Amino acid sequence: MKSNPTFAECFCAKHNIPREKFARAVFNRSLYKRTHLIKWWLPLLNPNYFAADFDLIYGVENLRRTRDFVLEAERFNAHPANHGWMRRTFCFRVSTSRLKAVIRETLPRSSKKTDHDASDDGTMMPFEMATPTKRV
Repeated sequence: MKSNPTFAECFCAKHNIPREKFARAVFNRSLYKRTHLIKWWLPLLNPNYFAADFDLIYGVENLRRTRDFVLEAERFNAHPANHGWMRRTFCFRVSTSRLKAVIRETLPRSSKKTDHDASDDGTMMPFEMATPTKRV
C-alpha cells in the first residue's frame, strides 16, 4: 500500500520547484505581510533571527496529515528563538495560521471521507451539528 505524499513533496510538485527551494518558498508564503517589508533587514540585527521559523518549516515538511500540525505549532511557540518583542509584539515572523492554510491547500484530501463523516483535518466528527430553526 502506497503511503500519502509528504507536505514537501506535494508543495514542490504543485509549485514546480526543486526540493532545495522548498523551505524558502514556504517561508515567504507563511510570513505575516508586514514582515515582508523588513525580512532582509532582520538577519542583519541577528543572523539567527528566523531560526525558529525555519525549524517550524523543517518540522512540517514531512507531514502527511493536517492534524499533525498542532504538535509542530506547539514546538514553535516554545522555541527558545521565538521570543522577543519584535517577534511577539510586531509579529515579525512566520504566521502559524498562514502556514496551516498553506498545508491545508497543499496536502491531498482523503478520498474516503464524506462531508458529514469527517472534519477538515480528516478526524471523525464527535456529533452532528444541528442547524438552527426559526421559531414562528
